[in-house]
Amino acid sequence: MEAVFVSFLSVLAHVPTLILRYIPFKEHIGRKQKKLLLILYSAALFLDFVLCMVLETRGGMSVSFYKMNLLVFCVPMAIVNILVVKGFTREHLFTAGLVAIIVLMLLTLSVFLTDKIGYDTISHGILITNLFFLILFSALYLPIKKLMKRTVTPFLNIDGNDYWKTIWFIPIAMFFASLFSLPVGDYVSTAIQVINKFLIGIATLFMCRNIANDYQRMKERERLGQLLKLQKQYYNALTEKVNDEREARHNYKHHIAAIHGFLDSGNMDGLSAYCESLERAQPNSTVIPYTGNAAADGVLYYYGTLAEKENVQIEVTCLLTELTLSDLELCSLLGNALDNAVTACKNYDGERFIRVASKTDGEMLIITVDNSFDGVLFKDNHKILSQKRDHEEGIGIASMRQICERNGGICSFRADGNNFEASFILHK
Repeated sequence: MEAVFVSFLSVLAHVPTLILRYIPFKEHIGRKQKKLLLILYSAALFLDFVLCMVLETRGGMSVSFYKMNLLVFCVPMAIVNILVVKGFTREHLFTAGLVAIIVLMLLTLSVFLTDKIGYDTISHGILITNLFFLILFSALYLPIKKLMKRTVTPFLNIDGNDYWKTIWFIPIAMFFASLFSLPVGDYVSTAIQVINKFLIGIATLFMCRNIANDYQRMKERERLGQLLKLQKQYYNALTEKVNDEREARHNYKHHIAAIHGFLDSGNMDGLSAYCESLERAQPNSTVIPYTGNAAADGVLYYYGTLAEKENVQIEVTCLLTELTLSDLELCSLLGNALDNAVTACKNYDGERFIRVASKTDGEMLIITVDNSFDGVLFKDNHKILSQKRDHEEGIGIASMRQICERNGGICSFRADGNNFEASFILHK
């Protein structure tokens, strides 16, 4: 009976590692992927239980096997995550490294406490160590969960290839440096050894978290720069429009005089040709939107010019004044929606249109972006899948959903034939 209990607790100690690897990717895992992960996780835990039982019944697990089994189990599970939740290979490796460091720290402290309490046999010691490990994990679950989400999740929704190229190997390297600094086959028994593991582990976690925060701030500055660029384009367009109007007013009297000349001479053919030349001289400029929010106007104007190049008719009926919603989030929401809309219209041979509208309902702001598209839509568990990311949820859609959730709202996406509608409801 003791062999079963020891084996069960040894396998149960793997569950925290599975939870920690799942947390950062939760929003990017569809229903089918969740089922597949559950099946593979369960199969791995069952096989490990059988292996532990065999060793226990044949003389008991060794210390080195127990410790390495707990840590090495991260490797096949990381491979499982890479194969099932595709498109995040470096992110999974980085997460596996962080998880291994956290497990090593908790395991080190658990072994230290076990040594202080004392044990009769190795199996008895492993049993106590497992109990300490699970208790420590349960007590620290919330801060560890927060750390994993803050360090990994925000960068799954942006183009962070440069970020992951430089950071993915750091926790893995620090984990192995810490692991091999002491004999694998011995229980840790001194406070100095515990401090050694914790200093390396905490330093790695803080370093990764701070790198993540710095990268996020850099991306925020990049988005602010893009926003300022859009506003500059918008104000340049306004200036150009004003100058065109001045020139038109200046030339107006000359055109009237020329028309009177043709009428007085009865030269109808000349008048007709002159009017046609005036029509051809009129520039096909993009309509400059006015929503009351200069930042939003810049985004709408920018995507209006892109739409015009693709022969897409864009219509804007928005009033975006007196908002507590930040300009950065508003422009990110509109920018992602319009970027998807323009891309969808480009692939459609029928009538191409984009309609942007907004209204307020009490304290809530409602924004809709409708567009035509080819009618082909990939969905999984009510999530729109991107054709550019191996049928994973699109980065833009995930970003829009997060913005709405941060501002106490929701978003929805639905298709009806060749019409696609994106709706956003959030606190204004």
